[in-house]
Amino acid sequence: MRARWLFVVSTTQLRSTGRTEAFSDGVMAIAITLLILNVRIDSSYVAAHGLLRALGHEWPAYLAYLTAFITIAIMWLNHHALFDKVARIDKPLAWTNLVLLLTVSVLPFPTAVVADYVQAGGINAKVAVSAYGLVSVVNGGCWMAAWHHLSRNPQLLRAPFDGPYALLERRRTAVGVTTYAIATAIAWLVPVVALLLYLAMAVFYAATSAGSQTPSYEAVAD
Repeated sequence: MRARWLFVVSTTQLRSTGRTEAFSDGVMAIAITLLILNVRIDSSYVAAHGLLRALGHEWPAYLAYLTAFITIAIMWLNHHALFDKVARIDKPLAWTNLVLLLTVSVLPFPTAVVADYVQAGGINAKVAVSAYGLVSVVNGGCWMAAWHHLSRNPQLLRAPFDGPYALLERRRTAVGVTTYAIATAIAWLVPVVALLLYLAMAVFYAATSAGSQTPSYEAVAD
């Protein structure tokens, strides 16, 4: 009787992914829309130098916007690829997804800080770009946590995806976490180079957004 009760409790904790996917899509859509609000023209600079020069002067804002837009767009693609492989969601995975969405919704703020301070140089530029990097590191950690949980709970995955496949995907996300961490350190030396590395990681995840095309059934060591 106790075993049967535990089975009922464990199964009732599992839910379909539809509501989670719809909520996640909404959060990402709002976050990616808010990014454009960070691109502004300094009216005092226009008065002093003219609109044409002022438009060129705002190139850090364009670079920050492009980086963040592509990053969120690729997150959306990877998020869909993830949940295409997930049949059911439990509470730990749901909470991991919520923290992931937290980092996505926060992203417009460090993007605005980068746009405002990176061109000025000095310590403020370093702090701004490194703050963006720290958000990206936490975001990458959420992806790793999700795939780690799925590797330990393969019953949540759709066939033929399994635990070893989830481990392969965890390793793919680890590339991003490592690179973002390195770029964050570089931000304290050359902030613009760090921004380019962030953009490069977005391109990397764009190229690999579908994940591993064929599930692996070979043992993958932890």
